[in-house]
Amino acid sequence: MSHGWAVREDHDRADAERYGQLLEAARESFEELGYGATTIAEITRRAGVSRATFYVYFASKEQVFAVLADQVRERFLRAQDLAGLDPNDVEGVLRLTIETTLEATVECHGLMAVLNHQAVADPAIGELWQEIQRKAVHRTANYVRQQAEAGRVEPVADPESLGLMGAGMNDRYAPLVLAGQVKVEDAVEEMHRIWMACLGR
Repeated sequence: MSHGWAVREDHDRADAERYGQLLEAARESFEELGYGATTIAEITRRAGVSRATFYVYFASKEQVFAVLADQVRERFLRAQDLAGLDPNDVEGVLRLTIETTLEATVECHGLMAVLNHQAVADPAIGELWQEIQRKAVHRTANYVRQQAEAGRVEPVADPESLGLMGAGMNDRYAPLVLAGQVKVEDAVEEMHRIWMACLGR
């Protein structure tokens, strides 16, 4: 005899799988074709589902893109999570966050390019993309500011400017990593050296 909870669990799992398939198909399409050329028909073709199935989970192409943009935001928040780290170990914290934020930039590079482009035409996406970028920079700046106030570092520039510098280095190194021209560990080592110099360490 079938139990209701087991049926519900199977249904929830199937829902989660279809939802994930649609998101993955949408992401691939946006990254390969761009926002304008991506259609619901293309997303459903890649996902191997019907148009009706798409509308079970998303109201529009705009909505699925917004969900993907939010996933980028969450990815960068996780990359800067200091849980389990000694916040006063400046060198350790920066080395790890440099690595995790570079990995996040590499992982999201294709979608970030689409976000940059779409942010110009879509105010809502533009606002979300600015929030993602601002938040990452502010968190870095706040950390540097706190460590400077505690006397552990001596920043050579305004913490906000250093946060922008860090984000810029990630943006520059990510394509080189993707192209196989630079290894992640080498990029992290070089950026860590620059950061330490900028913090008077």
